[in-house]
Amino acid sequence: MDSNTLYSVDLTGPAPDLGMQVWMDDRDEMPRAVFAASHRIETFGTDGSAGPDPFLQGLRTGGWAEFNDFPGWAEPAPGWTAVLDVATDELTVSNPKGVPFYQGSLNSSKAWRRSARRNGLFIALAGDIADPRDIADAVDAGRMYAMVCPITVAMPGRAK
Repeated sequence: MDSNTLYSVDLTGPAPDLGMQVWMDDRDEMPRAVFAASHRIETFGTDGSAGPDPFLQGLRTGGWAEFNDFPGWAEPAPGWTAVLDVATDELTVSNPKGVPFYQGSLNSSKAWRRSARRNGLFIALAGDIADPRDIADAVDAGRMYAMVCPITVAMPGRAK
């Protein structure tokens, strides 16, 4: 770290925990979940220019497709899995290496759970947003990503 650096983060090691928020959307036949990182890391090039956003880079290289590339996310993302435990309303979304992308409450509606169970899939959206109101701007900027994720809805008293 040089004298002009306020702080540094080693991006070569494990991904930092950015925290994650999620909102469910049950307005259509296919359920959706919108994910937003609670914290973001800003990177800079040695010339002071903006560097890559680690969160967006992770989406881009981790099986997500740019939102406007519908063929890129029309089929389930290879290796991604999700489990919704209805008893606790805990959603766990894991990447192909089995590392949780999100683990926490979904605040799911009965309609969302029913649709996810029926389809066995949901649409995951994530990008350069603080909440769902930012989606249109992120899509316009090419900073919104999507994937179709297989999901198991674990009902109390039923086998997963």
